[in-house]
Amino acid sequence: MVKLSMPVGLLLEAAIAGGVSGDRLLEVIKTKNYEALRHVGKEESSWTYFFEFAEQNWETVVSAITTGYTFKFITIRGLLNLIQTKYKLKENEDFLMNESGIDMNLLDEQLDFLRSRIPSQWVFKKQEQTKYGVQAFLAQTTSTNV
Repeated sequence: MVKLSMPVGLLLEAAIAGGVSGDRLLEVIKTKNYEALRHVGKEESSWTYFFEFAEQNWETVVSAITTGYTFKFITIRGLLNLIQTKYKLKENEDFLMNESGIDMNLLDEQLDFLRSRIPSQWVFKKQEQTKYGVQAFLAQTTSTNV
């Protein structure tokens, strides 16, 4: 699986969440079709960056779209952006930020996706008998709580 930077991976997920995926997404990228992505709601400068990255790293982008990818690194804001974009989760309803990370409600397949894409700096732990069934936190934060 190829590794993508946070901005590229988030734009890829935004396009997919907007209904542009697979071969159609490859065609949109190849032709730099801004109009096909306008409904996604990102700024044109973001798509320009994405298209330029794809032009210089075509095989990586094709592989990411056809066989999957992982993020090289993702911040808490990036993780929030991902779950809000991909799963339409709403703060205080579907997830809650706290001092140690994010508590969220996820289906098993959503959790599996995050575990497969997010680097090991993040830990996803199922929680029982809480409003939010999954806790995401930075791996190094657990050692400071001892």
